[in-house]
Amino acid sequence: MMKEIQFNKSADLYNMILGGLIALYSEQQIGKVVKKPVSETLFLGKWLKGVKKQRRYPKSLAIDIDNFLRLYAIEGRSADLSVLFKQIYNEFQLFKDTAKDFEFSAKHRFDHAVELLQKQDWHISLPITHDPYSDEPYRPTFKKELFTTKWYWQDAFDEQGNLTKAVSMFVVSKPQEVIDCLYVNGFILVKGLTSQDEQGNYYYQYKMFPDNKCFGEAAIPSRFQH
Repeated sequence: MMKEIQFNKSADLYNMILGGLIALYSEQQIGKVVKKPVSETLFLGKWLKGVKKQRRYPKSLAIDIDNFLRLYAIEGRSADLSVLFKQIYNEFQLFKDTAKDFEFSAKHRFDHAVELLQKQDWHISLPITHDPYSDEPYRPTFKKELFTTKWYWQDAFDEQGNLTKAVSMFVVSKPQEVIDCLYVNGFILVKGLTSQDEQGNYYYQYKMFPDNKCFGEAAIPSRFQH
């Protein structure tokens, strides 16, 4: 349910999310709300109802507030509102941190990230040599792999080193090192599908967008996780 609901990325939404988290943390400090997802969700659900009734925030947030309340009405204490609030807050911090001019091109920064990952024992295949129509399904042979297909990789960068299109990449093994390394080099990754093959290998799909003009759920680097 959470993934089906879309929220805007405006400063007004950020201010509301921040207001909700400050209210939550204030109540936790004085012992009125325990630090458990169910208790936090119940508090934020009541807080959102008060926000709507008292019209504390601009009309532009009406749809977002209704989306939160719809989620709360359907899933109740299992809605994980605090998790959603923290995810959106972290995404704002991430977007703000990467919204700057970089000295080097996207291709240069991406290549540097790949070099760093290789030093951390990642096997990089950009792209893999694999024909999805005639070959058997691709199976990783290394414990830590980062790969993509020719279809995604072809013409991903132009002659000036700019990323020209959204590119999907696939991570085998726990993906946090990849997320962190690409973030340090100026890239936000957006979560795609997660799958598992018959050997028990997990595949994590991530998308990288030109100029970080992305949509979807951002993968949060370690520095923004609390």
